[in-house]
Amino acid sequence: MRALADNDRPEPDHGVRVLHAFASDRMRAAIGDLDALRRALHNDRNAPLVRAAAVETESLEQRGDSARASVGVTDPEGVRTSFAVALARARHGDRRGCWLVSGIAREGVDL
Repeated sequence: MRALADNDRPEPDHGVRVLHAFASDRMRAAIGDLDALRRALHNDRNAPLVRAAAVETESLEQRGDSARASVGVTDPEGVRTSFAVALARARHGDRRGCWLVSGIAREGVDL
């Protein structure tokens, strides 16, 4: 989330690339390639994630190898938006044991 908030540091869309690196295979299959993820994050619904002035974890609930967080994002104008972030611990492959993002949605939108 910090990488997305500082999305263009040290280079344009660095945060989007970090999210793609930590996206689960399921999320990658649903979203598509890096360019598709970039378009999804820069749309009106998700834009607060890539221009956040502040990011705060409001809650985090873990059950085994799954977790769900509620994250508050405040944009530079002071408008706060909440997002649900679903996480899953990878069980296989070179990312085994890593927590991966399996979904992000504005609160009130089903993951």
